[in-house]
Amino acid sequence: AAQKANNPVSDAWLLVAQNDYTVLDTPEGTQWQNSTTLQPVMPVPIMDGEWNLVNRIVTGVVSSPIDDDFNSTDFYDERTTGWTDTVFFSLAAPNRDDGFIWGVGPTFLLPTASEDVLGTEKWSAGPAALVARLGSAHSEPGSLESWNIGVLAQHWWDFSGEDDRADVNRSDIQYFINYKSSPTQLIGMTPNIRIDWERSGSDRFAIPVGLGTIGLTRWGKFPVRWGVEVQYFVNQPDDFGPDWNFKVFIAPIAANPFK
Repeated sequence: AAQKANNPVSDAWLLVAQNDYTVLDTPEGTQWQNSTTLQPVMPVPIMDGEWNLVNRIVTGVVSSPIDDDFNSTDFYDERTTGWTDTVFFSLAAPNRDDGFIWGVGPTFLLPTASEDVLGTEKWSAGPAALVARLGSAHSEPGSLESWNIGVLAQHWWDFSGEDDRADVNRSDIQYFINYKSSPTQLIGMTPNIRIDWERSGSDRFAIPVGLGTIGLTRWGKFPVRWGVEVQYFVNQPDDFGPDWNFKVFIAPIAANPFK
């Protein structure tokens, strides 16, 4: 179960719930943002089980230190809470549990935010790709087989939506570097680099590094993946950007109903 849960393109279903508490640097000083997201991973076997079509949805609720009116004179001195935009991607990938793995497919950014300031108000789409090397051993720091290393990259361009909103030309790059200290325990990082190509210079980039752990436990008969991680942003936009992030998640592992 741990091996499949640590593989982003395995045939296991993961019902991921994640909370991110982020310390922000804003024009009004240091403030906080909290987001709770549901991220179910639902692969479907294809080509007689030799491949998986890995479907993932990311959506949730965020509380952010911004006003719900773009024209507010105290825009960064208020708070708005509501639903976020939704990301959906689907990767076609060979069904492997270790070694070199990869997957490609489309990704979509859907304007589901309940408040205009919490989303893009644009329909967006683009490519997604995963490349990773998953080890088959553990507890040997000097061996590549005790490490999971990889990157999942997504990019979106808008193709429809509100004309008075900014164009969407964004990338999200999640990289992971994890040491397998035991068959069920990982130590390392899984941050998301975010890039807004419509901005200029270093303001385009929010780049974190982190340290955390991922493990496996049981709730009754169900295996449950869990993780905690602290992240520090080595670069962020000057006007409104994250300094620190604390992430915690749980992910019950379910049997694939299509197998």
